[in-house]
Amino acid sequence: MDSQSEKTTSSQPQNNSKKANINTIATEEYFDKRYQKDTMDATVLDGTLKMIEGYFVANKLKPAITNPINHPKNLDLTINEGFGFDMYCKALDMDENYAVGLLAMAFNDFMIKQHGFKLYKDTEPEYPLRDMTLKYDNQGAKLSLYPIEYTVKVLNYEANFNDLYERIKYNLDNMPTSAEVYHKLTKKK
Repeated sequence: MDSQSEKTTSSQPQNNSKKANINTIATEEYFDKRYQKDTMDATVLDGTLKMIEGYFVANKLKPAITNPINHPKNLDLTINEGFGFDMYCKALDMDENYAVGLLAMAFNDFMIKQHGFKLYKDTEPEYPLRDMTLKYDNQGAKLSLYPIEYTVKVLNYEANFNDLYERIKYNLDNMPTSAEVYHKLTKKK
């Protein structure tokens, strides 16, 4: 099938409905032109995870989840407990942009390793802070996340990582394939 549907996690599950929130249908050619596979530098990622571990030590906190350290519940603790991850970065002569980048990278790593998401660079982002995107592919249907944009919301106390993670798990469990979306869209009423 040539079309790919994208689904964002911005919609909350309502009444356990299995309706797909489709915001884009695109050809594979368009997808490949717009989204370039990206990677995280292993050394930087290792340093990021060590910084998160160091945050717990510096604040004398116990992680909610022992392993992996970058579980969304632990990432939330770096915001809500202790002196805050952004202040921790400032103490290490890093500005808030580093805090955003490090937490987004930690979240990316978790989603890639735990759920098979893939990291992409969006060459035509619709909004600022959306040039980095995580995508999960379910036989052509894609679930999209915008880790930098979401991390900014977390640091501004407008959201938290674990709520996003719970919504993602729900969507992964109820996500249609592109063939199912196509069938539903073309079915006569």
